Amino acid sequence: MKRARQIAFFSMLIMLFLMSSCATTTTTNVWRDQTYGGTVKKMLVMGISQKQGIQRFFEDEFVRQLRQRGIDGVAGYTVLPYDKKMDKDFIAAKAKESGADTVLVTRPLSREMQRTYVPGQAYAVPGSYSRWGSYYGHAYSPGYVVEDEYVYIETNLYDVATEKLIWSTQSETVILATDQELIKSFISTMISQLSSDKLIK
Repeated sequence: MKRARQIAFFSMLIMLFLMSSCATTTTTNVWRDQTYGGTVKKMLVMGISQKQGIQRFFEDEFVRQLRQRGIDGVAGYTVLPYDKKMDKDFIAAKAKESGADTVLVTRPLSREMQRTYVPGQAYAVPGSYSRWGSYYGHAYSPGYVVEDEYVYIETNLYDVATEKLIWSTQSETVILATDQELIKSFISTMISQLSSDKLIK
């Protein structure tokens, strides 16, 4: 019995570790310009963030994952100033200079904290503890509140030649990881969606 309880305890620890070391991103709304028949060859990636370090990591990681699929990419911070206001004409000019045919812009829309109550439940107490009568043969674990933080993000892809929006998605990400793990998971989901929509390989 003791060994069985130890196995169950360690199994629970492993599950908690796995939950805390991953991030879950779900696309909630995807739009594609059906008249656009091209595929991306080189993408300028812009991640909008108040933290310059996070922006740089995001753009570098997006470019890295694009290149794994044979798509060239340019991190926005390498050609665009971080602390200056830019209009679309300036961005379009820099995109053309870099040789990019598309510009991807990712920006956060909002954050939300969701609280979920998990009710308690009765469970059987091992026999060695139930000798005081059948009443003590069961115990009850109290309920508890789980707090999950969600971030909502919009990602748009523009064609440099026409400056038109050709792809857009909104996504919901549950924050269960460090910033870097979260970013890697989010980017993987976006690239999979771009591939599914036939915009990249």
